[in-house]
Amino acid sequence: SGLALLEQLDLSDNAQLRAVDPATFRGLGRLHTLHLDRCGLRELGPGLFRGLAALQYLYLQDNGLQALPDDAFSDLGNLTHLFLHGNRIPSVPERAFRGLHSLDRLLLHQNRVARVHPHAFRDLGRLMTLYLFANNLSALPAEALAPLRSLQYLRLNDNPWVCDCRARPLWAWLQQFRGSSSELPCSLPARLAGRDLKRLAATDLEGCAVATLPAPPIWTGGPVHEEPLGLPKCCQPDAVDKASVLEAGRPASAGNALKGRVPPGDSPPGNRSGPRHINDSPFGTLPGSAEPPLTAVQPEGSQPPDSPTTGPRRRPGCSRKNRTRSQCRLGQAGSGGGGSGAVEGSGTPSGLACSLVPLALAPVLWTVLGRC
Repeated sequence: SGLALLEQLDLSDNAQLRAVDPATFRGLGRLHTLHLDRCGLRELGPGLFRGLAALQYLYLQDNGLQALPDDAFSDLGNLTHLFLHGNRIPSVPERAFRGLHSLDRLLLHQNRVARVHPHAFRDLGRLMTLYLFANNLSALPAEALAPLRSLQYLRLNDNPWVCDCRARPLWAWLQQFRGSSSELPCSLPARLAGRDLKRLAATDLEGCAVATLPAPPIWTGGPVHEEPLGLPKCCQPDAVDKASVLEAGRPASAGNALKGRVPPGDSPPGNRSGPRHINDSPFGTLPGSAEPPLTAVQPEGSQPPDSPTTGPRRRPGCSRKNRTRSQCRLGQAGSGGGGSGAVEGSGTPSGLACSLVPLALAPVLWTVLGRC
């Protein structure tokens, strides 16, 4: 066409234009400046800027745009300035600025932006100026700003910032940012209202100022494959430490029924300063002055010095230290191999001594078990 060599096109201040046909700019391969500001535009039709590979300046400010469609600017690889301020854009989706690898200046101020997708600025590695002031941002993911390696000027003022746990990542990013940035006055919590988020201490950003779920933004301009806006993890009721709940619901072992309930940071189990001392006794918790466990009062010689791998047949032990197991067996053999009654009937001293072992141990066992 006769406009193939056109480099600048100014259609601004056509308030009744409202919409532009997608084929309007076909064949304008050399166009580097396009003015569409103050035209009453409410949407950007699919493929509206297709083929404008040489475009460097695009003016879309002061319209009534209500959404940023996916891949609306994907053909504008040489675009350096994009003016979108003064519209009604509620959110910045993931693919809104896909393909803008040469973008130097992005103006999104004076909109209704309440949410920026964490990957919205992924292709903007050369961006030097970003204006997001005078919007509805209460939080901004630091992940969204991470790809902006060339950023020098950042304006985020006049937003209802919530300075609680959800602002921690943004606060940390601002601490290492070496460019020029505006103040970020806090709106919530009330104790921090008016204070600059950048100048707060990390300890100020604890807890959750808003315990209610915010309304999700309106998403338009194509399919959205992402989680809806919700309450941050640090504000969710189940974000608290669940260790005690999990321990309470887990079956306790027989020998360690109480240890799992000791919270982290408390005194170790070996500390006896408390009213009760927790131990691993199979009988439960014993007083600190209790006698030694039952294994200490068992008569010597009840276990052979070298126990085989397979358990031997249980035999009654000998109560005398100077008697060997063979002597006890001799005393029992003299009674004819019978039970305790046969030993008593034999009349032999060794058999009598072995038969009285259970009677001698009974008071000791009763004393220990009585304390339990």
